[in-house]
Amino acid sequence: MPSPPASSPSSPRLLDLLAGAEVLSRTRDLRMIFRTAAECAMRFLDGSFGLLFAVRFTPPDHTVGLLGCCVSDGTDTYWDDVCDGKSWLPVDPLLGSCLETDFGHAIHQEGDLWRLAFAIGALGQARWVLEIHTRTQPRDADCSALALFLRCFENQQLQWEYANLDTLTRLLNRKTFDDDFERLIAAAELAEQALKAPQERREQSPAITQPCWLGVVDIDHFKKINDNFGHLFGDEVLLRVADLMRQSFRSNDKLFRFGGEEFVIMLRNVAEDHVQNIFDRFRRAVERFDFPRVGRVACSVGFSRIDPRLSPAELLGRADEALYYSKEHGRNQVNGFDELIMSGKLRITTPAGQAQIQSDIDEIFL
Repeated sequence: MPSPPASSPSSPRLLDLLAGAEVLSRTRDLRMIFRTAAECAMRFLDGSFGLLFAVRFTPPDHTVGLLGCCVSDGTDTYWDDVCDGKSWLPVDPLLGSCLETDFGHAIHQEGDLWRLAFAIGALGQARWVLEIHTRTQPRDADCSALALFLRCFENQQLQWEYANLDTLTRLLNRKTFDDDFERLIAAAELAEQALKAPQERREQSPAITQPCWLGVVDIDHFKKINDNFGHLFGDEVLLRVADLMRQSFRSNDKLFRFGGEEFVIMLRNVAEDHVQNIFDRFRRAVERFDFPRVGRVACSVGFSRIDPRLSPAELLGRADEALYYSKEHGRNQVNGFDELIMSGKLRITTPAGQAQIQSDIDEIFL
């Protein structure tokens, strides 16, 4: 049997890349989509180091934000999420070069190291770029094969966004809430277990002993905004509030639009003495923002600690009760369920408006 042309990737490596594409097609978690794509690309090119960036076009230039990095020790490949969601940097010449072509790639040799960059997306529409460092000189056929594989990554990412993101605000949608809430409760249970561990073990990862939280946000007098300015400017308010949420919370916090003017935030491993300030920082950001034509807008917030012994419906109900307290006592404020109970401002009884709260809960969980 004749050997394959020197310019073609070897069959085993191509099979590995195809297997990676098949795994990618079954991956539903966003971070795992990033990780699977980066690790498969690294193995295919015998990479020693890789970086995956999100791309943003800020006229007249592109900027990039780091999503994660990949390191190989020659045997195994390790992925690390390092995205903070807020640091956007100018692109260097290599990344800029690949972004100037249609699904392009660029190569630069630095000593005995080859540095490659792959734009993921059509010319002018690329949303990600993958950078790989390798000591093996890449072949044109290898680069072409990897570029096709990265189109699979792009398609999977777009499918994930279609299924999981709110079409207006691009926050997580209500359909994704149940699974994420179950994971939040599991994280809260893990934190309780870690807190019971011996002190020497806790010092290795103190953050995981901190509690988890659920916050519910409602834009005050939103109906008046729609009535006075029209739904177009109402939608603009929702978009700007969503942007302020992204700026105010961490990249690994879960941000949802529940529908209408209601939003939900899930916080993992946050100290009890910090959580009020975190939610209030967001409330102040909304209060101070000058919304186009509308001017000043305010929001009310209620939050509750995640107690893994309670049902999801009970936990959501507690955050909702704190929210209703905020709205019924002046709006534009943040209240926590536990603090309201301890201060005697709220009782664990059926509050006014509970019928509507229960209706919302039933719609989600039943």
